[in-house]
Amino acid sequence: MKDDKSKKESIRLESLAPCYLYISSSDSMLDDRLNSIEDFLKGKINIDTDFEVFNGAEEIDEEGFNNYISTPSLFSSKKIAVIKYIEKVSISLRKKIMELISINNKQSPDIVFILTSAKQKLNPELMDLVKKTGTVKQLRAPGGIELKSWLNERSRSDGVSFTDSAASLLIENVNLDLNLLKNEYEKLYNYIGSETKKVINEDAVRFLVSRVYSMKIFDLVDCLGRRDKKGSLEALKPLLDEKQSMIGLVTLVHRMFKCFLYIKSASGRSSVTDYIKNSMKVPPYFVSKLVSKYIKWSSNYTKAEIIKVFKLLNDYDIRFRSSAGQDDNLVKRLVLEIVDISI
Repeated sequence: MKDDKSKKESIRLESLAPCYLYISSSDSMLDDRLNSIEDFLKGKINIDTDFEVFNGAEEIDEEGFNNYISTPSLFSSKKIAVIKYIEKVSISLRKKIMELISINNKQSPDIVFILTSAKQKLNPELMDLVKKTGTVKQLRAPGGIELKSWLNERSRSDGVSFTDSAASLLIENVNLDLNLLKNEYEKLYNYIGSETKKVINEDAVRFLVSRVYSMKIFDLVDCLGRRDKKGSLEALKPLLDEKQSMIGLVTLVHRMFKCFLYIKSASGRSSVTDYIKNSMKVPPYFVSKLVSKYIKWSSNYTKAEIIKVFKLLNDYDIRFRSSAGQDDNLVKRLVLEIVDISI
């Protein structure tokens, strides 16, 4: 269960603690850790019968859970019970899991519990129990520098190179998701594999790697900031084609125009930097990138126009929430009214 490969290889199954808890706001980080644990256990236990995953984000079949826990293993010295998103598990089942962990701690555990959580703050009794009987590990999602380092190392070992702009675009398109980066890298590697000159440029990334939804909606917000009507409608089209929810659009646009107001105030850059840090969970390099863009675009709207945009957003937010379903024409009208706003 350690991060260091050599230490991991030296761990004996019998030395495992009754419980391990992994916490991260990144689903992909949690899934990656569970995959690593499963790989570690292969050859040490019978994965088919003695490794079971229960997902707290879905309704767990408590009878099935009880049967798995109470059935002795015929093939392995330990059974592994993975409970994903422990914070979403019912109170009754969570209490049962805690009781089992406590019992296991008083003897050599037959069952090792692997818990994951997307929440930092968990039930205090559960946290105290895990700290007492096992290990709590906070998993930090990799930032742009770590992903760039991984990409450089992997492409170098494969005899492939990326232009700087291609590498930056790829990392941006996957929205700092390491697992998604690995998948998209394989797609690009297979594409360039038959070429004599194995250099991946920005055009190849644009052609093969789709931007995740969160980045597409940021593209739309960027166009509104630039007051680019044509670009806004082009950025909106794929979001509507994919039937993506547009509820978050109002929030993102409101946040950008609030930044514009901060920039036009006396404190300027420092105020908008603090606001973005406190209101958005983004890495530091992304904060400075947003601040630079917003400073540039704030000149596209007067203070009076910004205030009018706030009233417009409030009106459309009410319309979005009161309508039975998403009205694509309503979304288009909002976009056009923002870029065409005047006093």
